[in-house]
Amino acid sequence: MKKIRIGVVGPGLIWKQAHEPALDLWKDRVEIAAFCASSEKTRREVEEAYPGAPFFSSYDELVASPAIDWVLVLTPIALNAPVALAAMRAGKHVFLEKPMARSLAQAKQLIDLAHETGRRLHVLEQAVYSPSIELIEKVMRSGEIGEVVMYDHVMHLVFDATPKHSARGSAATTWRMQADFPLGVLFDGGHHSIARLGRLFGQPTALYASGRQIRPTYGEYDHVLMQFEHENGVRGSFSHGSYLSRGHNYFHIRGTEGILTVERERLIVEPNDGEPRTIEFERGNSYQAMWHAILDAIAEGHEPSYTVERARGDLGTLFAIRRSAQEKRSVSIERDD
Repeated sequence: MKKIRIGVVGPGLIWKQAHEPALDLWKDRVEIAAFCASSEKTRREVEEAYPGAPFFSSYDELVASPAIDWVLVLTPIALNAPVALAAMRAGKHVFLEKPMARSLAQAKQLIDLAHETGRRLHVLEQAVYSPSIELIEKVMRSGEIGEVVMYDHVMHLVFDATPKHSARGSAATTWRMQADFPLGVLFDGGHHSIARLGRLFGQPTALYASGRQIRPTYGEYDHVLMQFEHENGVRGSFSHGSYLSRGHNYFHIRGTEGILTVERERLIVEPNDGEPRTIEFERGNSYQAMWHAILDAIAEGHEPSYTVERARGDLGTLFAIRRSAQEKRSVSIERDD
């Protein structure tokens, strides 16, 4: 199989911590062939790790390079769509970090251009490839907890630039602290939960959301409380906080015959009548699982399970959340516009 030649735009923290180690496992399929960044520090780091690899300071120059077939877009959110559009117009295929755009209009433009040019566009959302997802779906399909009626999910974390938390790196980036995208951290890190819920229950058809800003940085809201309705009759609540204690997060799925509790490395199935049972699983590396699935899909000529249409649907959910929080009312979500 011919190797995929990838040019990386934005080889920063997420590249070094997540994508580079995962792609390193697939050297028989992938060649990291070029880089683009504006930082001189990044240039020096890349030259040390990839001696001789072309390095560009402009993404327009990188996407025009004949040395690459694919562009891996790892930029701040506001640049995601512009870089991806430039790459496809230059004849390149694209791997695009989530969220795919900062507006629904941009997302539609990306999908339309991919169809018009025949370029492949894959949105990178590792949460939907987590090893736990298939186990959760299997339990729900088994009927062990009966018909699924509702879920309740709390995902709270502390996301700020103090030394204690910025040591993780991503929290202290300027483009997150001075967000030029909607909702705040929910639009970025919370995308993972929205995508996961969308895979498990289908993307919501209606929702109500309320938001609160606690601090002047990191965007519109530090906490958002949401209620979702899904086409299959399932209802759910989701609380996302980026400036609240990380303790006591949970995810419960409640059915007519029992409850399923999702924890970090196990599922607990508690039937109404019968003994509880525990399903242990290894958390694994969701980035590795994602890249494995995407590279297999490319080799076999089909779409990965997380399609661009699903990515656009998750973006639509996020904008509906914003509209509901701003207008203080329930909103319906149209999926065919």
